[in-house]
Amino acid sequence: MSTPLLILSDAPTAGSGLGRITRDLATRIHANLSDVFRVGTIGYGGPFSRALGFPQYSMDMETWAVHNLPEVWEDFAGKEKGVLLWIWDASRALWFARPENCPEPRLRKFLQSKPFETWAYLPIDATGPNDRLTGVLKHIIEGFDRQLAYSAWAQGILKRTCPTLDIDWLPHGIDTSIFHPQPRVQARHSFGARLGAKQVKGKNIGQYVSIPDDAFLVGIVGTNQIRKDWGLGLATVAELAKNRNVMVWCHIDVLERHWSIPALLNDFGLADKAIVTTVMYPDETMAWAYSALDCFLAVGLGEGFGYGAAEALACGVPVVAPYYGGGEFIPEDFLVEPLAWRIEGVYDCMRPVMSVTDFAFKAQQVGKAKGLMQGSLLPSRYEWQNLWTEWEYWLRRGIK
Repeated sequence: MSTPLLILSDAPTAGSGLGRITRDLATRIHANLSDVFRVGTIGYGGPFSRALGFPQYSMDMETWAVHNLPEVWEDFAGKEKGVLLWIWDASRALWFARPENCPEPRLRKFLQSKPFETWAYLPIDATGPNDRLTGVLKHIIEGFDRQLAYSAWAQGILKRTCPTLDIDWLPHGIDTSIFHPQPRVQARHSFGARLGAKQVKGKNIGQYVSIPDDAFLVGIVGTNQIRKDWGLGLATVAELAKNRNVMVWCHIDVLERHWSIPALLNDFGLADKAIVTTVMYPDETMAWAYSALDCFLAVGLGEGFGYGAAEALACGVPVVAPYYGGGEFIPEDFLVEPLAWRIEGVYDCMRPVMSVTDFAFKAQQVGKAKGLMQGSLLPSRYEWQNLWTEWEYWLRRGIK
């Protein structure tokens, strides 16, 4: 009889990296491990999709505590014991991994009844000043029955923080049957039409954005949060624009939050050189868009796993990124050393301070080589068809 496995994360239809991880893992478990697991999800953001074929529940959440978790588990698994796989930041999990700290009596009693084993796939994206995590995060992580890291870099941090735990690591996968290089000229000529990106040509008249063959097209794909340094990205594009014909594609969830994308574009004089999209596109569309680029800027200041960077590499596009975080899949020649460090937030996360000049120099270097590159730049281990057997082994090994 299969074991109930509920994944708690962003919804599998959400447009975030966590949503993609949830979708990729849940669909593969549903398709390949139905003899071992009966999978479902409880997620933040994103609508229900009947096409996915497994149960999807929405969270009733306040200050990260998921108040409807008892009802969801009752509906999903009844009285069966099972597994809850947490694919969220550890900082959100105190109420869950250490139920004695849960402020809601009913939810606390449910968790203390231990209706499921607790597994965690941990998106560690930063270390503290002592190359470890804070005591609070250590306390939370040790509260899970089983832990898995996103990257070898994160595994090292977790092992130093929690030396008594046996913590493995597995990356996410990229589906290279979808994300692979498309013909560059065709990708450029069809860029605007595929994205529905228009520019105004006269009053109430729009036409699809056209990318000239001689334009140096830079891509930045990321959410609007403080850790995604959109200021660094657009300042880098402005630096490149001093010496060449540059265009930039900004793909983001919302225009105004921690960063004002319109204000940044205006401040750096890039408003007429930018294509800004906020739509959640199909993967096939994104693969065509990546293939049109000369260079991709990964502006996350620490990543558990940067999906945009991995997808761009799979499409044959060089990626410029900080030399920090879980980007073991990025070629070393594409990485930029931090200029300095700052401490961020209540968990003492070290974040790199990057040089715009260094980023622009590296982008110019790798961009010149783009025409010489053929095929995917992503290491083969990160392709789902090669990676899935490792995931299957880890999942099966957890069932006693």
